[in-house]
Amino acid sequence: MDSNTLNAKPVLRLALFINMLSVGTLMMVMPLGPDLVRDIGLKGEHIGYISGGATFGSAIIGFFLAPVLDRYDRRAALTLFLLLRSVLIALCGLATEPKQLLLIFIAAGCFSGPLSGLIMASVLDVTNVAERGRAMAFVASGFSLAAIIIVPASLMLAQWMGWQMTFFFFGGMGVILAVAVRIYMPSLVPQASAMTSPTMRSAGLSKMIGSTPFVLAMAMMGLTLFGHFLLVPNLSAYFQFNLDFPRNEISYLYLLGGVMSILAMRYSGRMMDKGSGQPVLFGLSVIVAMVVYYGFISDSTDKWVYLIFMILMASSSARSAVLAAFTSRVPPPQYRAAFMTYQSTVSNLAAGSAGIVSSIYLVSGSANQLVGLDKLATMTIISALAVPLLVCWFIPSLKQSQASQQVPG
Repeated sequence: MDSNTLNAKPVLRLALFINMLSVGTLMMVMPLGPDLVRDIGLKGEHIGYISGGATFGSAIIGFFLAPVLDRYDRRAALTLFLLLRSVLIALCGLATEPKQLLLIFIAAGCFSGPLSGLIMASVLDVTNVAERGRAMAFVASGFSLAAIIIVPASLMLAQWMGWQMTFFFFGGMGVILAVAVRIYMPSLVPQASAMTSPTMRSAGLSKMIGSTPFVLAMAMMGLTLFGHFLLVPNLSAYFQFNLDFPRNEISYLYLLGGVMSILAMRYSGRMMDKGSGQPVLFGLSVIVAMVVYYGFISDSTDKWVYLIFMILMASSSARSAVLAAFTSRVPPPQYRAAFMTYQSTVSNLAAGSAGIVSSIYLVSGSANQLVGLDKLATMTIISALAVPLLVCWFIPSLKQSQASQQVPG
């Protein structure tokens, strides 16, 4: 499948749109929370259960399906999972009570883990190692585009036509995208997996999972996401209640942060493909540590919120894209979907765990200001600086593993 680079453009574009839609439909639930509270009686403190349940559902189902995903044509599997998820998203609009919405949305989220793994495996199938940095950055920009496009669009749809229309619309968009995958995406069948017996395939997968590069890749991605999501869910509240940032400028803040993230990912992807991935990762990790210290720990009384947010989002997004390009070299072609699904599982568990830790640890002051965020910021700095140190171990172990297996990355 590595010879399919001529098919890269349609696959990359479809992967970008799927990633944007998948992330966007998860992100939009939080700002739609007040509408759900008013219309179906959802309790305000239970809003987090919707996205949190979907995240953990994605991780659990992804973990159990990962070993079998490489047995099937990527196009057929992607079409199936995307179609099922999209139909369930649309059905959320028919919910009349909180329990119905919670169950249907979590069921939809369960397909996100395998979907993410198949998307990224398809990207690896059609790109050479020398082009992976830009490819990963391109697909990862779907996260920023979701914040820039889908979240504001969902709020406008809810305001004009009701929150139900938001789920109907984006569920319908997912169905259309599933049809596009079926029509425009090339058939991608892992040849080595198709020619291997189930016993040999299982043994090979177990060997990869037990390898040092695999363990380090999961550790680096888990640390990155855990540190990131200790802070991110609390940024809006921190800026408004602790730093007196105007509520009516929050949308502009996230818009600029998303644009800066896209630009930073594109640049870092090019640097990765030029062979400068390791120093770029080191530099970005240091930038993350510095801006987190300035924004959340230092005693400065005149903090520039726009500067803090844009640099944090740009450096964090670019760092994740570079790291994803590094870890994408671990799996041989016949185990790419399994590896990417396991990585998605670890990422979801790390992000969900970070959200729980921050919710338990943080308390609100008399004026709703967040107390204790400086301690979480310290943990974010430690995790940010630990990742490049692990990369120093990861790269030689990966080279040694590939040399012994004689398998291209």
